[in-house]
Amino acid sequence: MTPTVFVDANIIIAGSASRKGASRVVLGQAEYGMIQLVVTRQVLVETERNIRLKFPKILPALSELLMYINLQILDDPEPHQYERWLSIIEAKDAPILEAAVQFAPDYLLTLNSKDFTPEVARATGLVIQSPGEFVSNIRHIVSQNL
Repeated sequence: MTPTVFVDANIIIAGSASRKGASRVVLGQAEYGMIQLVVTRQVLVETERNIRLKFPKILPALSELLMYINLQILDDPEPHQYERWLSIIEAKDAPILEAAVQFAPDYLLTLNSKDFTPEVARATGLVIQSPGEFVSNIRHIVSQNL
């Protein structure tokens, strides 16, 4: 079974902006069908907005990348659904957290360790990792199965 990996916008941005790094590896794993990436519409809007502002030259690369990674796109949750998380995470991240909780992916990947903390992981039951942690774990699993 293909692992499901919910990604925050910063993963797509970092993976699009650089040919190196763990975020790019994660996107490559999705491109080759090793994992199923999951996002919300909010994540895609945030990704495009930030790339337009910070890295406008890579917009064509982002468009091409999105064609190949076979994203599963979820609807954004309603405000009443994510209110319960406002005491443990910033309001801007609460909809992303709620969508991930509702979907229950195998992993939630983010570069935002300031907001997606171990406390948030405990409260939600989500496995929250950085791309580096995720790639390291996958390498370990693969090496054990060889």
